[in-house]
Amino acid sequence: MAERIPGIDVARYQGEPDWGAVRGAGYVFTYIKATEGIGYVSPVLDSQLNGARGAGMVTGLYHFARPDTNTPQQEAADFAAQLARTNSAGPGNLPPCLDMETDAPNLGGWIKGFIDALRGHTGRHEIVVYASSSWFQDKIAPDTWVDPGVFLWVAHYGRNPGEPGYMTDRVVVHQHASDGKVPGIGADTDLNVSLVPVDVLTGAGAPPPPPGPAPQETYVVQPGDTLSGVGAKVGVDWREIARVNGIGDPDLIYVGQVLKIPR
Repeated sequence: MAERIPGIDVARYQGEPDWGAVRGAGYVFTYIKATEGIGYVSPVLDSQLNGARGAGMVTGLYHFARPDTNTPQQEAADFAAQLARTNSAGPGNLPPCLDMETDAPNLGGWIKGFIDALRGHTGRHEIVVYASSSWFQDKIAPDTWVDPGVFLWVAHYGRNPGEPGYMTDRVVVHQHASDGKVPGIGADTDLNVSLVPVDVLTGAGAPPPPPGPAPQETYVVQPGDTLSGVGAKVGVDWREIARVNGIGDPDLIYVGQVLKIPR
């Protein structure tokens, strides 16, 4: 992972940034706090999101988890409502992010429940989970919920950008400082780098080419063949062979006829 693409994350504390100045300073993406627990929506969510989008930033929303208080299904539903309202769930946006900083029993099970529920609400398979290096190592049991659709965002300060203390092939963002001085923002701001091209996260990269057509399997009718006998030879129900070849009467096949064999 050679990329080091700069980005930030913001919440109420950062107020209403001058997003043109942020983008002009070279920051490419931002995560914006949307919700916390149940019933809390950041009062600056809409203004921050609209401003960042207007300045050409790549944006995504995050949810601050309260596993000590609520079920993962309740919180996923609350977050999903804001993702839908702001049109922030689908491809083109950074994947929805779960921010894990509050301790509770069985955090791994809670995260798995949240991921499953959020996917059900949004239809977005890609999910980001944020935590510190120490939490990934000691508290949240990533092996129990990481799958190919889950990306990890690791907070580890005092390290070179892109070199957190916890690193796997699922780590895509490193938060390397919490006291960044960012043009256009009057408060200290979290600084991040993406370790992959941002369009990998948004789904906006060029899709892989579609697979070519499968080779067509055929069978040439031999003397004495019947359709049921051909089916037995090739291991396909004779009725399916009749269907794909448009044969209405299974007794009407002829020597030399080329039959398409479905697989």
